Amino acid sequence: MLAQSDPTKIRSVTINGNESISQKELTGLLRQKPSSWLFRGAKLEPRLVKLDALTLKNYFHSQGFLDAIIKGSYQIENDFADLFFNIVEGKRFFVSNVNIHGNKLISNNELKSMLGITVNQPYNPVRINENFTLLENRYHEFGKLFVKLKIQDEVSDSVAISIIIDEGPDVVIHRTFIDEEGVDSVQVFRELKYNRGDVYSLSKMDLTKRRLRETGIFSMVNLIPVKVADSDSLVNIVIELNRFKQREWVSVGGYEPVEFYEGTEPLPAIGGFIEWRNRSIYNSTTNFSTKLMVGIPWETKFNKPRFRYDITVFNNWLFLIRWPTKVTGFYEALVNYQEERNNFPRIERYGLEISQQVNLDERSFFGNNAVWEYFSDQEDSLQKLQQRSISMRFHFDRKDVHLNPRSGYLFDIYLKSTGYFLGGERDFLKADVSIQKYVPVGDESVFALRLKSGVIYDWKEKDFIDYSYEKFYLGGSTSMRGWDVLRFEESGEDPIGEIIRFMTNIEYRFPLYKSIGLNLFVDGGILSKRFNSISIEAVKWDGGIGITVNTPLGPARLDYAVQFNNTARRKFHLGVQYLF
Repeated sequence: MLAQSDPTKIRSVTINGNESISQKELTGLLRQKPSSWLFRGAKLEPRLVKLDALTLKNYFHSQGFLDAIIKGSYQIENDFADLFFNIVEGKRFFVSNVNIHGNKLISNNELKSMLGITVNQPYNPVRINENFTLLENRYHEFGKLFVKLKIQDEVSDSVAISIIIDEGPDVVIHRTFIDEEGVDSVQVFRELKYNRGDVYSLSKMDLTKRRLRETGIFSMVNLIPVKVADSDSLVNIVIELNRFKQREWVSVGGYEPVEFYEGTEPLPAIGGFIEWRNRSIYNSTTNFSTKLMVGIPWETKFNKPRFRYDITVFNNWLFLIRWPTKVTGFYEALVNYQEERNNFPRIERYGLEISQQVNLDERSFFGNNAVWEYFSDQEDSLQKLQQRSISMRFHFDRKDVHLNPRSGYLFDIYLKSTGYFLGGERDFLKADVSIQKYVPVGDESVFALRLKSGVIYDWKEKDFIDYSYEKFYLGGSTSMRGWDVLRFEESGEDPIGEIIRFMTNIEYRFPLYKSIGLNLFVDGGILSKRFNSISIEAVKWDGGIGITVNTPLGPARLDYAVQFNNTARRKFHLGVQYLF
């Protein structure tokens, strides 16, 4: 090998000796690789060549090749480097037997499943080590905080695994201490989901941490069990807290989907906000904020840039009941910069909103809203409509991960009643239901399905355009990708919304190269005034292909869609995160 002073480009990577694992699968694990049409090759770094060899060795170990030997090297010629990885796979070892001793709370099958052990399958010590903590946490849920786990393997022609468990005594909570000065203990203790004398439960500890974080006061919350002296079954809980800065300015900006209106899917927008926040008024758990927001949807000329100003008071407790409540006074204006006037026409909205939300877990919740608002529903109108409404939403999220789900489902139902006994100038009922399902295909691909159905009852048509977007609209990068945003149905320059909406999105997502993936999709939708006009024949369809790039903020995507009933109508859409 030659010493080098300047960066050297990688020309080729050669892997020899791999018989059981494909070249493509192994190449995808490497950090050092040559340029291709999808990948700009890295400069040669000898240290990374060694790390790549170690990565390949660990991967072979995870596939049951316990004696695998991988040697990495490189040669330099004319300022180009050729990399070589020579592999001696050795024998592949399979699990022949699993003996489990001492378990009483967890069945043998559940225990083996949690560790990823299957008889007659390749032995994977890497997975066992990674899942070891999951097994410990499972015992902690049953109060076995001092459980002792030992895993032994006997390697011959195959691998016999022994799992020895000493569950230990049931651990009981004795006392709770707060490791932070100046904190009102009453405000902390009322968030606890356990009592003195309870058997220790990991889920109750996690729920307590979440409730303390939801106060908006603490940036860090840890619950540490400390063994009581001269006792094998008692622990004290020490709560470690770090406060947020009580008063601060916060500003955020960027490109992301924004929920502008109820009748549309979130619209891609460039926007941001600046906020002044007091997280603890008079040393209480009441939060106060004043916020100015700007959102500019760039997909459409019809939808106006939005300015919104909020004043909000929030507390997790309403009197003596934990019912997180937020009271917001708001002013919103949508300005039309298209008009050639000095005074731009605008649509205004202002009012008061009371919202309450109970989190069921990290991503599921039940919430209700009460809104009393005034707004103009057409530009340059002196008429101000008064609308009073109450709404409820149930959001049940069982996806495996939030940004890039591969399995699970999501169910969301939204119900809204406007007017009637509440008063105001509009009386209608609105229901909107959404279902999402994810099915893994192979090791990395996923089949995704979304169904959305909505209806508005007792809607009375007026002479003004529905700028409030209470009705349902389709089109754009977040719904029907073969159409411009909001223009699934249109009349001249104005999009048309309807009181009945059905939409489905079907996607097949698969990786192409590292962080780059492909997405094949079909969208179907219908907007209608009457139920008797809805049929399969009336559904409009589009389909196409998308390229996704995984980023730290989630997938960014470029979709190309074609309308099935008019193939001359084609659209490109840029979106942030997956459609659903």
